[in-house]
Amino acid sequence: MSLPLVKYVLMAALRDRLILSLIVILLLGSSLALFLGNAAVIEKDQFTVIFAASGLRFISIFGLVLFVVFFIRRSFEGKDIEFLLSRPIGRLHIIFSYALSFSLLAIFMGLTVGLAVYAVAPHLFGAGHVLWTTSIIVESIIMVNAALFFSMYISSSATAALVTSGFYILARMMGQLLGITDSSLVDNTGIYAMALQMVSVIMPRLDLMGQSSWLIYGAEGSTIGIAYIIGQGIVFSALVLLAASLDFLRRQF
Repeated sequence: MSLPLVKYVLMAALRDRLILSLIVILLLGSSLALFLGNAAVIEKDQFTVIFAASGLRFISIFGLVLFVVFFIRRSFEGKDIEFLLSRPIGRLHIIFSYALSFSLLAIFMGLTVGLAVYAVAPHLFGAGHVLWTTSIIVESIIMVNAALFFSMYISSSATAALVTSGFYILARMMGQLLGITDSSLVDNTGIYAMALQMVSVIMPRLDLMGQSSWLIYGAEGSTIGIAYIIGQGIVFSALVLLAASLDFLRRQF
């Protein structure tokens, strides 16, 4: 790791007003959730928590993804990467320093989202809230590392952002897609069903993370625990960082 490079990335996030902008949007989202919750006829607190959790989660994820993609592409276009390579710093140092910086931002934003969800209905706080916040942090770390890989591999910022967004949507829908292939509605031995099964092996199961039921009913009886969530984050983050490292080591400047 290169601590000066980590500090540089974090300072860039502050300079680009990323943190401030996301916090302002989270505050506005929380206020909107409270407003709509008060308009509900029954179960106002539950409606507020679910609406806030769903909306703030996506805002945080896509804000982080856009920052990572445009920061990496700007580093290539502005010759920052070539300047760093001219200094006594290895390519792997650059990759893992970037990954650490983005992961720290993901942890901060995940905690901020968890705090915002707690603030809209503090009396519902429990073990389920802790599990939900942990899963959101891990999900954010997975997505910033995936954005790092795609932005390293794809030269267009818009294309990299779209591919990363598509990856996130696919990971969120993986449970529903696997449920369709396992049902009697389709032939689970067909080529498309088999291809989906193969893709699911290397895709993170983000549909199992950040479950709204944890916020309402707690984590008791849940088959998903913190060990599974953290393990999935470690395995997939290592996979995409390995792919990004191999691509960066082979690249000619």
